[in-house]
Amino acid sequence: MSSWYFNKNLKPQGPLSFEDMKKKIMRGEIGPGDLICKEGENWEMAVEWRDFPRELFPAFQQNYFKATRRDEKEWIVLLFNQANPEGLQQGPYSIEDVKALLKDGMVSSEDYIWRSGLSGWVHIKDRAEFAGPAISPAP
Repeated sequence: MSSWYFNKNLKPQGPLSFEDMKKKIMRGEIGPGDLICKEGENWEMAVEWRDFPRELFPAFQQNYFKATRRDEKEWIVLLFNQANPEGLQQGPYSIEDVKALLKDGMVSSEDYIWRSGLSGWVHIKDRAEFAGPAISPAP
């Protein structure tokens, strides 16, 4: 059985079994752009490994039970800062609300977001709903 490793804060973590790696991906602990490797192989972005289908990543999961409207308040943001090192949940917000928070610098694209139907938290930057120039804070 092969061992898997992931990169956290520029330090390799592991070894993990395939099942444990899969669980970390589904919980959003490992994002699609995070580097992982299988023992004896090169480091690659997690999403590039055929072993882990895109649907495992909360960044690519869809809510098949209902259509999402841009003004529907269903997104919860998880913020980490000095005042809240354990994280602070805020929301619910609509897609437009989150984009406004990003633009105003109240949240970062590195902060986490979640809504019902996702298997775990995901970096805001990894969800297609929040991509685009509107999320870049002014210099």
